[in-house]
Amino acid sequence: MPSYKLYYFNAKGAGEPIRLIFAQAGVKYEDFRFEGEDWGKKYKAEMPFGRAPVLEVDGTKIAGSLNILRYLGITFGMAGNNELDNAVLGGSSDYLADLTSNMYKVWFAKDDEKAAKLAEFKEKTVPQMFGVLQKHVKNGHFIGSEKLSWVDIQGYYLLDGLAAKFGVNLADYPVLQKFHDDVAALPNIKKWLETRPKTEN
Repeated sequence: MPSYKLYYFNAKGAGEPIRLIFAQAGVKYEDFRFEGEDWGKKYKAEMPFGRAPVLEVDGTKIAGSLNILRYLGITFGMAGNNELDNAVLGGSSDYLADLTSNMYKVWFAKDDEKAAKLAEFKEKTVPQMFGVLQKHVKNGHFIGSEKLSWVDIQGYYLLDGLAAKFGVNLADYPVLQKFHDDVAALPNIKKWLETRPKTEN
């Protein structure tokens, strides 16, 4: 078994889906969290692109949150059955990433613009993109996989954040609500959610 070390801040953020996939796989890793000014003073220069998260596998550093998630999905058997399946899953991942990008535009908006951007996001962006997403969840998984995949982990975490941080009512989208709840109820995921370190974000 390779040695894994995840470098990220003491927060959920882009590192949390990676922690979730480790939890679901039941694979041990070092969950290294930057504290205080250590990131800028000590660790940033050591990272491939000066950004986090970074996963170290037997001494080799891998960058990019979705790249890491995809790598672990393939490694842990949470990917498609063939390259075509993986390409379809990749399309779903890209769409989820677009929705995440729109979410961050609201999150990091200037104070005097945030209310208007949030309203537009919830009233226009979410209904349009959720309407599309619902069509891509079949039998509890994103199209391209007959089993839990890394894209399911990505999708679950995004939906969870939208509900918790943006007040998006998943009950308005029954397919996505069930998908979210089913992933959260997986024994290994449930255990992680109940025991993970408490953080502000």
